[in-house]
Amino acid sequence: MEKVIGFKLDKFPLSLRSIVNLEYFDGPLLSLFENEYGDSYLYSWCDVDNLYNRWLVFRVAQPTLKLYIEGQVSFHQLIVNPVDGFLYSLDIDNALQVKNTYLILPENLPEIYLPETDSYYELSDLNRETAAEDKLLIFQKVSGESQLSKV
Repeated sequence: MEKVIGFKLDKFPLSLRSIVNLEYFDGPLLSLFENEYGDSYLYSWCDVDNLYNRWLVFRVAQPTLKLYIEGQVSFHQLIVNPVDGFLYSLDIDNALQVKNTYLILPENLPEIYLPETDSYYELSDLNRETAAEDKLLIFQKVSGESQLSKV
């Protein structure tokens, strides 16, 4: 895996709930999560080795998420301009346990982790088996309806 330059944290400080996988190919590549306040976070798969899958996690503003889903903002723009000014790098094992957490500034991301500048969202990247349900969840989220209200 690529070496990350950032501040090592003892643990991942957020409690997030999975909403929907936005991109899928033999497994999730980009997933939408939210916190207890309805704030949106993206998990973006970026690397793997024999022990871990590495994910970049960052908060995204509701209007920006909507623009991304509508194809008006690229994923590159989201990842280099996170709402909080930083991203988390999580190394997750096969038991889905977070083993390493780093706080990283966008300018310190390895070049290979950066998406192309024309990385616009396409609904065709959804999991074919769950696409209808996933589309509904996506459009509920971008319309401002929190999934937590359904729990």
